[in-house]
Amino acid sequence: MFSIYELYYPIVPWNIGTIIAFMFVILYVYLGYKGIFQSRILLPEFLNEVTLENHVISNDKQIKNQEHGRQLDGLSQDEIEELKIKLDNLLNKKKLFLNDSLSLTDLADAIGIGNKKLSELLNQHLNISFYNLINDYRIEEVKHRMNSEENDKLTLLGIAFESGFQSKASFNRVFKSKTGMSPSMYKYSILKERNPPSTID
Repeated sequence: MFSIYELYYPIVPWNIGTIIAFMFVILYVYLGYKGIFQSRILLPEFLNEVTLENHVISNDKQIKNQEHGRQLDGLSQDEIEELKIKLDNLLNKKKLFLNDSLSLTDLADAIGIGNKKLSELLNQHLNISFYNLINDYRIEEVKHRMNSEENDKLTLLGIAFESGFQSKASFNRVFKSKTGMSPSMYKYSILKERNPPSTID
């Protein structure tokens, strides 16, 4: 505008370049300020539409993920009970928990369902996690073997390994958390019950 003005009128005595630069600075500051609080104000309309579409797609994915999280909703109560029976059979009769490398996927494959369905069956219908379930069975197996005189010659660690535990540290930690005492104290209490001290009349 100043350049056009100077074509027809006398040249103004000011430094026009400085004035123009100063005006650009003011413009940039204003646009930056607006951009901070309204990040989409400078976007073309088609980009705003893409952003909105992506937001809708993201919400749809979240909804679908929540729906997919309920793997057993399509099963009847009888079908869920049948899965519980299969699980009980695999753990109580076949004793799959004795396998120290047993995983959620291994157990799900043995039942004939996906691991997500098994995880939901345990968490939602049995109120227990996979690791707590398996450790419960292993601890009961350890206690059963400790109470059997046939295993008196075995060490506690030997009994733990035969019951499905992989290490001494994990065995001691899990056993104490489940029973409230160490394996050695539990074994001592069993031996004390078998051989009570004699009383003198």
